[in-house]
Amino acid sequence: MPHGHAGPASRKEHGPAVITDHPIRAADIHPNVHFVCRRLHEQGHTALLVGGAVRDLLLGRSPKDFDLATSARPETVKQLFRNARIIGRRFKLVQLRYPSMSVEVATFRGEPRERHQGIIQRDNRYGTSEEDARRRDFTVNALTFDPLTLTLYDYVGGMEDLRRGRIRTIKPPEDSYREDPVRMLRAVRFEVRLGFRIAPECEAAIHRMAPQLGEVTRHRLAEETQRFLTRGNAVATFREFDRLSLLPHLLYMAPHAWFFAEEAREAPLRQLEPYLVRMDAWVAEGREPVAPTVALLGLLATLGRDAFRAHLLGQGGRAVEAFERQLRARLMEMLGNWGMLNGQVGPALAIIAAARRLAAAGSALLDDPAEATAIAGIREAVLLRAILGDVLGVPPEEVAASLEHLPHLPDMPILDHPRPIHRGTLSRHPRAGEGPRRRGRSRRGRSRRGGHHHGAPAPAPD
Repeated sequence: MPHGHAGPASRKEHGPAVITDHPIRAADIHPNVHFVCRRLHEQGHTALLVGGAVRDLLLGRSPKDFDLATSARPETVKQLFRNARIIGRRFKLVQLRYPSMSVEVATFRGEPRERHQGIIQRDNRYGTSEEDARRRDFTVNALTFDPLTLTLYDYVGGMEDLRRGRIRTIKPPEDSYREDPVRMLRAVRFEVRLGFRIAPECEAAIHRMAPQLGEVTRHRLAEETQRFLTRGNAVATFREFDRLSLLPHLLYMAPHAWFFAEEAREAPLRQLEPYLVRMDAWVAEGREPVAPTVALLGLLATLGRDAFRAHLLGQGGRAVEAFERQLRARLMEMLGNWGMLNGQVGPALAIIAAARRLAAAGSALLDDPAEATAIAGIREAVLLRAILGDVLGVPPEEVAASLEHLPHLPDMPILDHPRPIHRGTLSRHPRAGEGPRRRGRSRRGRSRRGGHHHGAPAPAPD
């Protein structure tokens, strides 16, 4: 157990293990979370910290965000907080926005009623705190914590799995993966991120059920893929995907054979590893954040045919010209079918065009600020060429010269740009309960609002 903790003292009470001997202290919880819980409690509602924040606090880690679950309905929560807005389609939740963070508050969810062949179709039934815990993915993510009493509740044996460093589904693994196949990807993410091991029975089920990823929308899989690329552990994550037979289903290359290289379809990990190594090094060095759309374009350039990389470099030749005719006719449709969101396809095409202009003119193009800033996607094109590096064969000195211009280039309004403040940033602890402040335009002409732009899906909590 972290912090040299020998183990929890617990007692049974109406189902859960009620744990009072644990390493979480009041100072570990953001003041805004205390404020929200206290306000809900004063109005007669239960409010608990749930999900990855509880797990990370028990492991001695700083949570990247704080999510709450409550007995109050979304409309009730919205009435209690002036800085609240209701978000979500399948299941409504309330987002409370503060200057340095936001807190998401969900009503306790019950067991889904509508399924098709085991996959959840409708997920909008309210329930109890126990039902909410039992419907989560893995035991280590189902622990709940009351910040007001500093009491931990464990319905599913999550503390034991946390001590043993084990990723285990709450339901039988095949039922759990059938209900939501993306849980197979999340199991690998937690394994790599936490240094845990997937329970043997859960790992065996992944090998058997990897084709179930075909039941998941391509948009959702691409959304997951871009997260794996940008968190600094891409090599380890994709190696596990390959070992567990998940990689071909995740990358979805077979239906787009005209675009992807044959060697990439046959051995995707071998083709990808140099790019993954470069992405991990980029993150480890604390370099400029890379928008997930740019990371996806880097992945496509790595797995695509030589003609696509030649296209990015503005090179000609009969094979390239034939491929470019296919690009003009099919690229937009392919990007959407492959998984890019509607709001990513247009920016992706602009970035490709900007990369070609940059290849033609070199970094000298960036010496004229007026000309450079007029090119949509130029900043992202500079980053794309930098993270691809040897994949494109751009000379290192040219990459370095281009990167020197980044402070003067405008961000592109991509849905998933990582530069604004994220939910749960802990750069400071503001006064509890302070409301959102109006934010001005940044020097690059974009609002520094938290979260994702124009309704883009927020990252799924851990």
